Amino acid sequence: MGEQVITMPVVALRGLTILPGMVLHFDINRPKLVGDQKLFLVAQRHPEIVEPEQGDLFQVGTVAVVKQLVKLPGKVVRVLVEGLERAELLCLEAEEPAMMGEIAAIEAEEDDLDSLTQEAMLRILKDKLEEYGRVNPKITKEILPNLMIITDLNEMLDQIAIQLPWDYTIRQTVLENSSLSARYEVVMHTLLTEMEIYRIKKEFQEKVKADIDQNQKEYILREQMKVIRQELGEDAVSDADEYQKKLDTLKADKEVKEKLHKEIERFRNMPAGSQEANVLRTCPGRRCPRTMTTSNMPRGYSTRITTGWSR
Repeated sequence: MGEQVITMPVVALRGLTILPGMVLHFDINRPKLVGDQKLFLVAQRHPEIVEPEQGDLFQVGTVAVVKQLVKLPGKVVRVLVEGLERAELLCLEAEEPAMMGEIAAIEAEEDDLDSLTQEAMLRILKDKLEEYGRVNPKITKEILPNLMIITDLNEMLDQIAIQLPWDYTIRQTVLENSSLSARYEVVMHTLLTEMEIYRIKKEFQEKVKADIDQNQKEYILREQMKVIRQELGEDAVSDADEYQKKLDTLKADKEVKEKLHKEIERFRNMPAGSQEANVLRTCPGRRCPRTMTTSNMPRGYSTRITTGWSR
């Protein structure tokens, strides 16, 4: 295209941005498109708009070539395209059967980056990609090997945005920055942000898994204890269960109920015929749930309990 302005069909994309070198397909209702035709593909600012005008489109898009057309039912055409170069939408005209627009190519901005600086930036990107692959294993086998063999910084920046599953708005930002320095900052910032998100996500998942594992372990142990009690001829509903029911209905401060609960659990796990268990069953003292009332609570507890309880 060079510096000239050219008129070509314009396709507004919803929730999708195509970069140079990107190959993908999408469905449109444009039956008169032909193979090897060039299109200007531009993303909508708001995907929910059905019939966008020029103000509803981003100004920067991509000139692409149609590689394949497949007709689908309902006058829908599946189009396979390949992005060629960045371009700017100067004017949009709504014509049938497709929107037409005046398009001008965007020349790459000159960067004062020598070859050593570009090589350093390329290596930093590869280091961060390897780190990204460690926190997001999905890209390790599918995407990372293809990116690691790239030796050109310009290609690397575009391919990272193409290959990684980033939102179309991030790809649009990469597309709109034609200089290497600006694109490098966008890609690097996005990589670092994504890595931090995956780390936080992993921490939450591990915490949830640990909580679930602990709950499952406690459940299994309790079920095993029930079986053991049944084998020993003990009642299915133990004294500890009765104490716990009474505790649940007791009106007391949280601190008091927590201490009582600990005593009940300790009692529950004692052997049925042990001396200490028998003492707890019969004692009128401060640690026996059966006889715990406002009158025999430890000093300082009775003023905080409104209703006593006993068996």
